Amino acid sequence: MTKFCVSALLMMSSLFQVSAADFESNGICYNYIGDDEVEVTSRETDQYAGEVFIPSTVVNDGVTYRVTRIGDRAFYNCDDMTLVDIPEGITTIGENAFAYSSNLQNVELPNSLVSIERYGFYGCTAFTTFHVPRNLAKFGDRALIGCSKIKFFSCSAMSQHFKAVDGVLYSKDMTELYYYPLASGETTFDVPSPVTRIHEYCFCGCQTLTQVNFPETLRWIDMNIFRDCMGIETAYIPDGVTHMGVTVFGGCSNLTSVHLPAGLDSLQNSTFMQCEKLTEVVIPRNVKFIGTFVFYQSGVRTVTFEEGSCLETIDRDAFDECYYLESLDMPNTVKTIGNQAFYRCDSLKSIHMSEGLTSLGLSAFCYCPSLKEGYIPGGVTSVHNAFSRCTGLKRLQIGSKDSAPGVTLIKNCGIVDCENIEYLELGANVDSLEHLALVDLINLKVLICWAPVPPRCDGYWRCFSPSPQDMTAPLYVPKASLEAYRTANEWKNFKTIVAIEDVGDVDGDGNIAIGDVAALVDQLIAGEIDRAAYCDINLDGKVTIADITALIDQLLNGN
Repeated sequence: MTKFCVSALLMMSSLFQVSAADFESNGICYNYIGDDEVEVTSRETDQYAGEVFIPSTVVNDGVTYRVTRIGDRAFYNCDDMTLVDIPEGITTIGENAFAYSSNLQNVELPNSLVSIERYGFYGCTAFTTFHVPRNLAKFGDRALIGCSKIKFFSCSAMSQHFKAVDGVLYSKDMTELYYYPLASGETTFDVPSPVTRIHEYCFCGCQTLTQVNFPETLRWIDMNIFRDCMGIETAYIPDGVTHMGVTVFGGCSNLTSVHLPAGLDSLQNSTFMQCEKLTEVVIPRNVKFIGTFVFYQSGVRTVTFEEGSCLETIDRDAFDECYYLESLDMPNTVKTIGNQAFYRCDSLKSIHMSEGLTSLGLSAFCYCPSLKEGYIPGGVTSVHNAFSRCTGLKRLQIGSKDSAPGVTLIKNCGIVDCENIEYLELGANVDSLEHLALVDLINLKVLICWAPVPPRCDGYWRCFSPSPQDMTAPLYVPKASLEAYRTANEWKNFKTIVAIEDVGDVDGDGNIAIGDVAALVDQLIAGEIDRAAYCDINLDGKVTIADITALIDQLLNGN
């Protein structure tokens, strides 16, 4: 039983409560479910143990009742029970009825049985074979999950719903694959060509399989089919597949390569979670959605999007703790990045953000220490902890001078614990700052704000930390807005506020001309820089010979 499966069942088990039985007869408890019908239910004081023989009828207060159902959780976690004799007449095995009865040997099911409800035999690890009776029509969700020692499935030849071939359980027409015997011992398996659908958890926890080959007829893959299959090394999903459920390859720690189908429109939650040896993935062009934890703790270094990608959403935690991911060239179709989408991507050095982005989640790039530069497109409406604790970040740009005004709010530690940022540029899109919006900018050398109207500074706390009067960084703003910034709340506290159009006016005569080049050369030779904010032509926070070159280029190009 895998850790994942155990955790899942523990969560589910809390949803069910044990109720008092209506009566007890010969050590078995029952509840009324009809005028002449009862179901077997759990014992109130202790669990069933040893060998349990369920009668087809039971008498109580002189009335004879038919036993037609084994109730929900009736034999749940009965570790000491080794055998249950189930009579003809039983039509339903309820939810969690035998779950975690880990010493229960193979059960002979009656032909009257119609339905095994969800989690019916979950975790019955002593089963080695399983026979499907004639009238069984339904396996509920996860009915046989965790039955890790089953070597062989068999099926009544008279069944109208199921068929067993070579120990594997299919639908009668062979179009659906239900269960693979996890203890078969085989290393490869060829899914036969009639199959169009593989049901959830089909191979979950199988430790011997290294390769499963899929037919071109396949169209639908349910969730968790390879969950915790440690031996699976490669997977080629045919292009006709249009749906893959959650956690399809989750925990496949030896998976090294995978081909995703062209018809796929989404990667569901946890698809490649903890696939430690998977280093490269190509995302098909039709994928619009990457779900939560898709690449969580995987080994991916490179993620490539096919040309013409339609990707719109990277959901929360999608690349959480992808320690080896080095870069990501995001398609410009992406509109949403969820909370902590790239949390703790230790090796992430560069990322191309979609110009179509409008929503950036909380702490999207938190703890990405290798990032040197960051960019948030101007259409993003809210910036909150976006690059928090990115200790390697030197330059950050939020929008540009050409972004639409009045779009973006930077709030509540929007940029925090990035103490090595030297260059910060706020685009025309920045509308307001709230509550310590820009925090720990202790090494900031250049701040540019293109907003034509000074962004509002609101909240109970100041918006800058350290406060502007404690910074040495000059503030560069549009010339037409210079006086507005000099009087606006908090902005007015910057020691140096310069019209960005005036950068290059080294001699302070109000014009930028060849004389400013000579003045800059003289200052550099003398080692005494006057009006440093105007001399830093390339806006790198320092005045060097590179600024002479930049100023000459500026004059030659007329900008």
